[in-house]
Amino acid sequence: MGAAYEDSSGEDVIVSVEEQPSSKGTCVTVQANGKSMSAEYSELTGQLCLRQNGVMVQEWFPPHSWFAIASVAGASRWGTQPSAEDLHALIRNELMGRRASGV
Repeated sequence: MGAAYEDSSGEDVIVSVEEQPSSKGTCVTVQANGKSMSAEYSELTGQLCLRQNGVMVQEWFPPHSWFAIASVAGASRWGTQPSAEDLHALIRNELMGRRASGV
């Protein structure tokens, strides 16, 4: 069973985060205001996918997937196995970018 927690980012939005570990990698899903976004990372291939409401909106392969994670993971020591917190940071960054651009 994956870990779940709520994150209040100082806004009027409560974010529900669920980690879904698998034998192939890690998936983190964030739900806010009736919408969901998930980040799926395959440890076998290094592929990183972002899905919004089940529809793929972004896909990266190494080394671009590593750059995407490293750019938001800060001082994390993720190596080639990003944590749920690293993937959550990637989703937060993507959601902030979409909000700023009005998408």
